[in-house]
Amino acid sequence: MVLGGLLGVVAGILAVGGLAKLRAPDTTVPMLRALGLPGSVGLARLLGLVEVGVGVAALLLGGWVLAAAVAALYLGFTVAVLRLRAGGDAVSCGCFGRASAPPTMVHVVGDGVAAVIGVAAAVVAAPGFLEARPDLPAAGVPQLLLTALAVWLGVAALTVLPDALVAARRVPMAEADRRARALRTFSLETPLT
Repeated sequence: MVLGGLLGVVAGILAVGGLAKLRAPDTTVPMLRALGLPGSVGLARLLGLVEVGVGVAALLLGGWVLAAAVAALYLGFTVAVLRLRAGGDAVSCGCFGRASAPPTMVHVVGDGVAAVIGVAAAVVAAPGFLEARPDLPAAGVPQLLLTALAVWLGVAALTVLPDALVAARRVPMAEADRRARALRTFSLETPLT
């Protein structure tokens, strides 16, 4: 049951990413080109459509085939992000349309963990929401709310966190040195009471 819930979360994140690609496919085109693929709006939309279809189906139906499809997509994303990072291209990951962030290790780890969840869910043929619903309290409403919250947090982790980490590294060295001197001066001049 736990793997079914986790599969629902990573499938939900996949579906949100697909919807973002359908709404703003032009933001995925540079990533496709940087990977050496045809950089077209049509291909970006097709990828988005596949993500929505697999994500929604895996969340609702579960099963080994859909879990394996989720795992395969996330494995592909992991490889794509690693290639983007190795290539040094200054493009966004293209994951979530306009909210996409630069490809970072946050993406690699997040996509890798999602792929592992997909594989584990495929091995045990984890159930989807519709199959698990009769066994869930309150007709599954709390499960859906928790899944929606986890999906939202997952999307935030893949969009906001990478930008924040990149911005944190942008502190100019002179500013960092000034801050360090100020802290040392403050600690040396602060009387012990």
